[in-house]
Amino acid sequence: MSEKIFDYMTIPEEYSPDVFGKGCMILRFKYASPTDSLLTLSRERFNLDSIAGHGDDISRIKNLLYWVHNNITHDGRNGFAPGACNLRNTYDSARRDTCGYNCRALAICLAEALLAEGIPARYVTCLPKAWDTDIDCHVICVAWSKSLGKWVWVDPTFAAYITDDKGVMLHPGEVRYRMQHDLPVIFNKDANWNNRFPESQENYIDYYMAKNLYVLEVNTFNQAEPEGRSGHAQGYHVALVPQGITYPNSDYNTTDEQWFWQAPE
Repeated sequence: MSEKIFDYMTIPEEYSPDVFGKGCMILRFKYASPTDSLLTLSRERFNLDSIAGHGDDISRIKNLLYWVHNNITHDGRNGFAPGACNLRNTYDSARRDTCGYNCRALAICLAEALLAEGIPARYVTCLPKAWDTDIDCHVICVAWSKSLGKWVWVDPTFAAYITDDKGVMLHPGEVRYRMQHDLPVIFNKDANWNNRFPESQENYIDYYMAKNLYVLEVNTFNQAEPEGRSGHAQGYHVALVPQGITYPNSDYNTTDEQWFWQAPE
């Protein structure tokens, strides 16, 4: 691994079970049921049962990843669609206005599609060490694989996922660990940007995501319309940070990686 990449990845390997932030409370991760009214609207509108298919959970996760990637264009200069922060509105706005939306919008859409199919999912904001000066962060998804018993990385901006040398999909914490310890990580060969330009492992993993795995932030309540104005309660944002580091833009910080990647209840 180059010295430049190693510098990005100098993150302490030991974490303590601390969660600290606004007041004292026990944080729990929640995932909306697929019977939720907003998720039901998206599932029926887009026939997500058919899109996900009836294979194993990995194939269903990948099918939904590719569907969002192929149907909502990415444009990093554009934020959220006007109106509700949900899959239906983002999809319709992209077509109506012939535009794309940023990585956060796409990741939220993929998380909603996964949740609608009964697959627990989170969107994950991946931030660099210099988060206060380097605004080039990235937002991806993780989906819970029952067959693997863990979270897996899925990025709708690039139709990307990452595996080990045996082809087993990884989550961001595992990717970070393997990069720190010079263990192989494999980028899917069909990853691309907007079906126009291929994306390389060297650019995506060795540079772009290597620098953006320093702070990882998620929402505690994973649902349709997880941000912005909505008729339901919103979750808190919690960031996984290295020992001795505070990310002040999140409601809560934790140094406990095991807690952060806990299985859905």
